[in-house]
Amino acid sequence: MEPRSAHRYPFQPIERLESELAANLPAVDVAPEILHRAMHRAIFAGGKRIRPRVLLTVAAACGAPGSDLAIRAACAIEYVHAASLVHDDLPCFDDADERRGQPTLHRVYGEAMAVLAGDALLARAFEVLSGAPKHARRALKIVHLFSRATGTTHGLIGGQGLEESIVEPGSHDAKTRAQALLALPPDDLDRYHAMKTVALFRLATESGAIAGGAKDPTLWAEVGNYLGLAYKLLDDLGATRGRAPDSEALRAAFADKRARLEALLDTAWTLGSAQASDPRPLRELLGPIRGYIAEADAG
Repeated sequence: MEPRSAHRYPFQPIERLESELAANLPAVDVAPEILHRAMHRAIFAGGKRIRPRVLLTVAAACGAPGSDLAIRAACAIEYVHAASLVHDDLPCFDDADERRGQPTLHRVYGEAMAVLAGDALLARAFEVLSGAPKHARRALKIVHLFSRATGTTHGLIGGQGLEESIVEPGSHDAKTRAQALLALPPDDLDRYHAMKTVALFRLATESGAIAGGAKDPTLWAEVGNYLGLAYKLLDDLGATRGRAPDSEALRAAFADKRARLEALLDTAWTLGSAQASDPRPLRELLGPIRGYIAEADAG
């Protein structure tokens, strides 16, 4: 399960990314039209574009801002992320009625079409990556990373499988599922978050580094680990944005999360800036996040 909050993060749209996300999808007037409309809705019904933004930031920090391969990989990671949300919301999983303040895809197009749209977005991600006209060897490395991050042993599908293995059979309520996950031993819960949340941030940084021509992209994967953990805490803080903690225990928990978040961002910056040929894009990514934390802290 993924958060469905509608709170906004302080980033402006990346115009080229938005245009390429549309251009790399089948046109809505091409058969089967209803499936293609569902795919477009999944991509353009809101979304913060955090993962493609991270990928493009790392590519720029490694010296290749706006390269064709980086843009393709950024589109692909957003398709994968959107597909995972479409599938998370299905009646067989969370049975969600809304996401980002709008009806979920299966409520608009039906369950079968939502399943197909999610599958099609996953397939499209690999098609876009494999169609890169230049840097074929780099593209192949990124395709391998995408396979791992979406797979069963380290990625999204495995994370969902872990969730299904611990919830009560027939449980299709997001709150009940969240409670079951929180009851996991800490190591198992960390593994779940690593597969469902952190995996795509690791994918974003390592793919961005490959697209940017980094000498050792695996060093950037560690930056992704810290950013993924930070994002999970950031979303927790965002869910309480504007609401003052109403007990000493909640205030202490809030302060602890904020401190851990700051430490994760500091580590991501230290590791990333040490590898970057130009650290400015990374600073520009982290700056608004720190401002957002300060606002959340102020309530």
